Amino acid sequence: MTSVPAVQPESESPRLSALFFLAALTIVAVVHWLSIPLTIWEYDESLFAMAVEKFEPLIHQPPPPGYPLYIGCAKLLRPLFPGPFNTLLGISAGATLLGFLTFFAAFRAASRSNRAGIFGAFLFYLSPAMLINATLPQSDSGALALFGLAMWLTVRAIDQPTATNATLMALACAVTIGWRLQFCIAVVPMFLVAVLLLRAWRERIVALQWFAIACLAWLIPLVILTGGPESFWKWMSGQAAYFAEHDADISRSGRSLGQIALRFIAHPWGPKLLAAPVLVLALIGLVDGLRRRARAILPILAMIVIYLAFAIAMMDPADGVRYALPAVPGIALLAVIGLEWVRRLTRGVLADWALVALYALGTYLYCGPLLRERASEPSPPIAAIRWLRQNAPRNAVILYDMPLKPHAIYLLRGYTRTRVDEGLLRFGHRADIPLFEFTDSATQAPGAKVFRWETGDAYTKLTRGHYGAASIVPLPATQRFQAVAGVSPPERTANGSWRWIGDNGILLLPDLGKSHVKLTFATPGDYPFASIRLTVSMNDQNVATVIVKRGETVPVVLPMPRGRVKLAILPETYFVPSKLPGSQSRDPRKLSVMLVGLEQF
Repeated sequence: MTSVPAVQPESESPRLSALFFLAALTIVAVVHWLSIPLTIWEYDESLFAMAVEKFEPLIHQPPPPGYPLYIGCAKLLRPLFPGPFNTLLGISAGATLLGFLTFFAAFRAASRSNRAGIFGAFLFYLSPAMLINATLPQSDSGALALFGLAMWLTVRAIDQPTATNATLMALACAVTIGWRLQFCIAVVPMFLVAVLLLRAWRERIVALQWFAIACLAWLIPLVILTGGPESFWKWMSGQAAYFAEHDADISRSGRSLGQIALRFIAHPWGPKLLAAPVLVLALIGLVDGLRRRARAILPILAMIVIYLAFAIAMMDPADGVRYALPAVPGIALLAVIGLEWVRRLTRGVLADWALVALYALGTYLYCGPLLRERASEPSPPIAAIRWLRQNAPRNAVILYDMPLKPHAIYLLRGYTRTRVDEGLLRFGHRADIPLFEFTDSATQAPGAKVFRWETGDAYTKLTRGHYGAASIVPLPATQRFQAVAGVSPPERTANGSWRWIGDNGILLLPDLGKSHVKLTFATPGDYPFASIRLTVSMNDQNVATVIVKRGETVPVVLPMPRGRVKLAILPETYFVPSKLPGSQSRDPRKLSVMLVGLEQF
C-alpha cells in the first residue's frame, strides 16, 4: 500500500502544546501515584516477589515463561527498596511515567500530530485497564513502556529507513519480548510487517539480524537457568499443554464468542457509556489513518488485529482486561486520530481536550472506589494471612484454595501449607492438628473469619474475579474426611460451599468415637436430571438409599460403626457438563451430586 501525503494538522502554539503535555503528565502521575496498592493482591505478585529473592523458573518463581529482563532489572534495583514487593512497585510506578513519554512519542510519530500524541498517551494511561493494572507489582507496566518505545522506533524506521533506525527498532522489539514474553504475540507481527515495509533489503537484513541477536542475549541465560535445552523444552511444552487445556478450553466454559470478544475489546475501556465513544472514534481513526498515514501505521494495525484475534480465540477470558493490554494503546492511537478528524470536520469548534478530560473523569469515577480501597486497605488475602499469623498455632496446617497458593507459600512461611485435598489426605484423620481452610471467597461457615473489599461493576469487569473476599475457616475434627477418589475440590459462592461427587465417591472418616454422621446432599436449580438416586455404603455395606430432586437439599443421618470408616457414595447416573446438549461448558468431569455437608456427632 502506498503512502498518501499527510494532511497537515492545524498549527498550534508551542505554549499551548506544552501546557497540554504538562497537564496530562501531571494528572497521570498523580492518579497513578494515589492508586499504588498497599499490599500484595493478585496471583502473580507473590511469584514475582519470590523470584526477586531467588530466580527459580521451574517452580514458578517467577510464573512461566520466566521474564528474564524484568526479574534481572528488579534484582539490580533491589538494594534501593525495602523488600521485593516495594521494588516491583517502584518499577511499575517508574514505568508508568516512562510509558507515558514513549507512547506520546509513538503516537505523535504515527499521527504526525503533537496533540494526538499527548491525548493518545493520556487516554491510554487513564483507561480503566491501565488504572487497575499500571501500578501493580507485575511485569505489564514495564513491558508496555518498552512497547511504546518499540512502536515509536517502528514508525521512525518506516518514515526514515536507515540501518541505524532498523537496528534500534529491532533491539526495542527484542527487549520488550524479553521483559514479558507474552508480548511477542503483539510485537512480532508489528516487527515483521515493519521489516516488509522497509525500502531496502539491507535494512531488512540488519533488522532481522539484530532482533535475533538481542533475543538470544536474554534467551540463552534463561535456558541455562532452567537446566539446559532439554529441561527448557520440557518446561515450555508443559506450559503450552496447560495453556491449551485451561486457557484455550476449560476457562471458556459458559461464554459465547461474542461475550469473549466483548471482554477483550470493550471491557478495557470501561462500561458501555465510556467504551462505546472510544471504539467508535477508533473505527473513524482507522479509516482516516489508512487514508493519511497508511504506510506508517500498518504495523500497528497488524499488531491490533493479530493480537486480538489470538486473544479472543485462545486466551483465558477471566484475564481478558489485563491480557488485552498490548492492543489497548493501538486502539487509543486510532481513537485520537478519529478525534482529530472530527475536530477538523467541525473546524476546531469541538473541544477535543474537554472530551478526553471528560472520559478520564468518568473512568476515575468508575474505578476510583476500588483504587482507593486497594491503596488504603490490605487486600482480603493479606488481611486473612495477618489474622492467621496472630491466631493460628505454629503446628496448624493451612489448607489453601488453588488461587491462593502463591499467597500462602510466600507469606505463611513457618506453617505447613497445602492444597485442601492433599492436606485432608495427610491430616484428615489427625484430630490433634489444627486445620484452617484459606478460601478465595466469603463463606457462611460457622466460625469463619471473612475479609472483603466492597466490590462493584468495575471489579467485575476489570479483574479476574478473585480476591474480592477471603476467609479463614477452622475445620473441626468432626467435619474432616479424606477424599480418596471421585470427590472434586471445593467450590464456593457467597451462599455456601460444596464438593461434587463423581460417578463413585470414596471418603475415609477418622475415628473420633462418634455414633452418627450427618451427610447433606444437594443439586442445583439447573440440574440436568429431575432427580438422582444414591446408594451410601460404610465399609462396603450398603446403609442407605437417598433420592435428591432437582434444586433440593437433603440431609441424611446414619449410624457410625467403630473405628475408621470407608464411606462410599454410589450414584445411579452422572453427567458430563461439556457433553450436555446446547451446553457452552468445557468442564470434562463426571458429576453426580453435590456434597454440601459432612459432620460426625
